[in-house]
Amino acid sequence: NEFKSYLSLAMPRANPSKRRKKSSDEVINNSSKTNSSSTLLSTKEDKNLDTMRAIFDSVQKGFTHQSKNIEKMWQLKNRQDDDDAFFANFWYCLQHACLVATREPPTERIIQFCCKFAIRADSTRETLAEPEVSETGPFALKLFDTVLKYTKANSKAVRFRLCQIVNLMLTSLGTEASIDEALFNRIYSEMLERLQDKVPIVRVQAVQTLNRLQDPTDPECPVIEGYLNIMKNDGVGDVRRAAVKAIALSSKTIIPVLERARDVNPGVRKAVYEVLIDKVSIRSMRISNRMELLQNGLNDRNEKVREVCKKLIQKWLLYHENDVIKLLKALNVEGKREVCADVVNEILDKIYIETATECLFKRMENKVIPIAELAPESVFYWRCLIEYCQTKQPDTYEKVMPTLTEFSSYLKEYVDSASNIDPEDYDAHYQASYIIVELIKIAKLADMSDEAGRKNLIDVTKYIITEAEITVQAVEKLVELYCTAETDEKQRIRVIADIINDIRNPLEGATQHDLNAIESCEKNDPVTMIRCLTLLSGLIRGVKCDVAFDATLSGLLDDIVMSGVISENEIVRHLAIKALGFSCILSRTLAKKYLVFFLQAVMVDNYTEILETTLRIVFDLLLIFGFETFAEDKNPLEESNSSHGTMKEENSSQEDLLASELEKTSLNNEEGVDDINKEAQSFEEQVIEKFKEFLDDEVLRSVAAEGIAKLMYNNRLVDATLFSRLLLLCYNPTTEGDSLRHCLGMFFSTYGANDNKEALGVIEKAFFPTIQTICNAPHTSPLLEINPQNVADLMLTLLRGYHDEQMIIEMCNEILVNPKSKYGRCLTKVLHNFNIDPGQADEANLKLIYSLITEIKGHVEHVSSRKALQTFLLSIEPYVKQSPPDKENTDSAPHDDLASDGGDKLSQNSALSETSSAKKKILYADPEQPMDFLDTIT
Repeated sequence: NEFKSYLSLAMPRANPSKRRKKSSDEVINNSSKTNSSSTLLSTKEDKNLDTMRAIFDSVQKGFTHQSKNIEKMWQLKNRQDDDDAFFANFWYCLQHACLVATREPPTERIIQFCCKFAIRADSTRETLAEPEVSETGPFALKLFDTVLKYTKANSKAVRFRLCQIVNLMLTSLGTEASIDEALFNRIYSEMLERLQDKVPIVRVQAVQTLNRLQDPTDPECPVIEGYLNIMKNDGVGDVRRAAVKAIALSSKTIIPVLERARDVNPGVRKAVYEVLIDKVSIRSMRISNRMELLQNGLNDRNEKVREVCKKLIQKWLLYHENDVIKLLKALNVEGKREVCADVVNEILDKIYIETATECLFKRMENKVIPIAELAPESVFYWRCLIEYCQTKQPDTYEKVMPTLTEFSSYLKEYVDSASNIDPEDYDAHYQASYIIVELIKIAKLADMSDEAGRKNLIDVTKYIITEAEITVQAVEKLVELYCTAETDEKQRIRVIADIINDIRNPLEGATQHDLNAIESCEKNDPVTMIRCLTLLSGLIRGVKCDVAFDATLSGLLDDIVMSGVISENEIVRHLAIKALGFSCILSRTLAKKYLVFFLQAVMVDNYTEILETTLRIVFDLLLIFGFETFAEDKNPLEESNSSHGTMKEENSSQEDLLASELEKTSLNNEEGVDDINKEAQSFEEQVIEKFKEFLDDEVLRSVAAEGIAKLMYNNRLVDATLFSRLLLLCYNPTTEGDSLRHCLGMFFSTYGANDNKEALGVIEKAFFPTIQTICNAPHTSPLLEINPQNVADLMLTLLRGYHDEQMIIEMCNEILVNPKSKYGRCLTKVLHNFNIDPGQADEANLKLIYSLITEIKGHVEHVSSRKALQTFLLSIEPYVKQSPPDKENTDSAPHDDLASDGGDKLSQNSALSETSSAKKKILYADPEQPMDFLDTIT
């Protein structure tokens, strides 16, 4: 009775209309007409079979007594003289479990028990309990042979279970096991074929089975090639995950595995980090690979992926003896500050603060690291530890942070020592610059309530700015530090202005009337201009209000910035435009004055960074002040360059050039619009036309799309054409892998939220033109690869039922224009995605919709589309106050062609000889220790 309960669980339910139950052999191989005299099945109810049934019944209840059941089955086998009869009974019991596709615990226990027993069936009593078996006996060979006959069965359950049996039997063999070459080749060919199976769970088992048959030493191993192909191209995440876990890691396969850390499936991404934890040493990866892994893992959307990435960090830390600074030396603190900071914070959250500070304290003397021992990694960790302690460990903060006076002297001492570095030693200069920037950041974390220390810091800051040779980035950080230490805003402006004047006019002792000497001595070389513009930009960013933009700043703006924007040096020009942009953000008057200049610069300049920065400034100004601010006066795009009157006379030639280029660009209209129509356009319309041009520019496309999305999200810009362009840009195959997609994805997910009527109206207006553009794209356009139905589904999701009835009516009219076109067919498929409530809808609209869809249905030939339309009609028919159309028009398509004759069809393979082959094949096993193949990576 207990065994019957197992059969009721394992066997599929019989069709009540067919009382005759097929035999097990008929179910497994219903298409093979074998000779009944040669079948392996035996249904004779004898005592041995009853005993075997009892063992199987005990096995499916739990794993507790599995080893005892293996011994009982072994004793039963040895009591029988006829091995064929025993195998027939064993296969008879096992094959019932092969019919269960769902992974139910009783079935899984049966399969695992049978595989473990099969490998140990021919062992002696002494070797029966050994954990590993290195050879396959006659019983295991016969089971392999029988199972491999049916791997091409029509039933997916049978294919899945048989592949699982082969996998578990190979897994049960020891790490140094070998099998006959004939069996190896048989499994090899069958499982390679199963890699192409249409059922994902079968492919997963085939992937796991081939794990023991791969040869990492063979550069052309078909198994590894199959794994690489699956990881890249298989559409099911479970299969890709199985391939990531099964593939043998080597210099050839490590990079493709690391690439899966950006897989769309979180399970695959998680598997990559698990494999790296178990199998790969940190030395086996390049620094760039390590940083990319950490950046992707710590910022992953899935919490489980983030957690396993943190475990990888802990493993790497353990490899470096819990010394955080040693770990940072294996990373790239100079190029990836933010990622390394995240790594340090994760480590500090996981370990005791005493352990975290130990590696720093042993390098310190009097709360500072000796200058001779300063390194990018140690000073970076010092800064991160201070930031962490300041917020989470205030008791430890005083132990790692010296007083402000002491640290000011320490900073000055290091800057002076850095000036003695050999000018030709570029690496040393780069490291020194990095250390100076980190020390300045540490100084900002100091307690500014120490008045004496704050004054010392101000003096040191002014000394470094004026006297030391430091990089632009260090100057920026120094200005920020000075603005933090000096609380008086007017004093800050006066001091920085004096410093800038001293840098540009180093003439000392000149009399006031000797103006010619001062003018001739004024320095305008790129190095001086870069330093002065960096100081000015930092100062302007520290200004808190519009009132503070006084005459001193205006003088610096007219003197330095306007000289910089016409400089031939790209860096000087870039910094000048940034400084002008910061100024315009602070002042509405300046913004109105120079917006046209920024638009001109975007069209004239040919330096990529300048173009991107200038375009960002345009979007920021429009975002802060709105289009209406710049449209208050006469159209600014039509005004002359007299608006730049504050510029010096030597700048007029550059203005004329910018103005002429703007005029030239405005006249170059692809559609041939007349000049009169152009002049009639409003300022906003002209700017929108420029935005469309920027979207077509590969250099400015990302910046333009991001800026337009910001303006639309904040309701500064309402334009359906631009929304359509953004949507097409997001789905365009040419933007695949671009960060632009992430930005636009966030925009689309939030645009139109909170029932924003303007935003919903934009989406509604953009719906049909967008779909039509995709459907009518020429053969050479990348838009041809976009699935228009996916785009339509997204827009319907964004609309959230907004104006569904009007949308359906308009869509029906669009379809009826040309029902058989690609555009018409696409809209027909989209039509049934609308979910309207007939009880709340307008009765006249329902009648119109009913009649339109009925008419469309008469033009549709595709069966699934007709059925979808019919379902839609049936949902609204009870609410329509008219007789339904003729039956010819409303009957659904016949279903005869949808019926198919399924049946489990199994194909046979030649039986494998029970005698062992002379040649042996060694099975692959994962190494016990993490692999280190750094030297072999090309």
